[in-house]
Amino acid sequence: MKINPVYAKELKLRSRTSKFAFTIIIYNAILIFIALLGFESVFNVNWNSYIDYSAASRIYFIIASIEMVMLAFMIPAFTAGSIAGEREKQTLEILLTTTLKPEQIIVGKLMSSISMVLLLVVSSLPVISIIFTIGGVSASDLLRFILLTFVFALYVGSMGMFASSVVKKTVQATVFTYGLGMIVCFVTAIVVFLTNLISNIYYYNVMSGTGPWPDVTGVLYILLINPAFTTINMIFDQYGAYSAMDMLQNGLNGKLPNFIVEHWYWCSIAAQLLCTFCFVKLAAHFLNPLRVKKSKKRGKK
Repeated sequence: MKINPVYAKELKLRSRTSKFAFTIIIYNAILIFIALLGFESVFNVNWNSYIDYSAASRIYFIIASIEMVMLAFMIPAFTAGSIAGEREKQTLEILLTTTLKPEQIIVGKLMSSISMVLLLVVSSLPVISIIFTIGGVSASDLLRFILLTFVFALYVGSMGMFASSVVKKTVQATVFTYGLGMIVCFVTAIVVFLTNLISNIYYYNVMSGTGPWPDVTGVLYILLINPAFTTINMIFDQYGAYSAMDMLQNGLNGKLPNFIVEHWYWCSIAAQLLCTFCFVKLAAHFLNPLRVKKSKKRGKK
């Protein structure tokens, strides 16, 4: 099986740096500190108190949430400078003269960055697996979290590759990537909130509380591309308390199809992978040197 040469080269360069080894140490040190702090709060009780083992499972959810947040800040730093860095070092033109297609360059750069992220996640598994010593979390829950982490890394990484192909400077590309992430995670949530607010105002002021309540649950579909909401919904489902999607549906006085609600995790993963494919295609399009030549010819005409 032929390995993407860009992927092989980038993986060797990244894995040999002391910076990445230091990143792994700091990454796991933070998770270990949080885990020890959580276990201290659960098991360090007085003699006349009891140990709430159900509360120990919350440590897993706290660690999982913090891990996703740390990855959200680290992935753009790994990917946003992939193409922009080549431009700054003036090696992008040399890379484009090879037999590799723009898609192969983008995929190779993306996969090398994602491999580093996966190494971080795998290195943190012993910390997360501590919860298995007291129960509360199954192996399937852990596998679902790992899969979501991998898809999340691809999703945010593809945003970084797109920004790196469009913007010429590494710092600007990194800021652009964080901006895209903010739009996906926060703007979509704000849209849902404003839609709920407008529907309430319309019902009480226009319909005077007597007419049918407007069903605007269709706006919830945009949350399929929101990895933050999918993570929260997955954690709530694993914790067995209540569903975040059910709460939103009740707030909007409507109901999505049962298939979407029951399989939100898989539907969201499919939507994020589709967005990843689109970002990779767009990045390859802007990286293609033939596109620049065609635009110059059109300008001359």
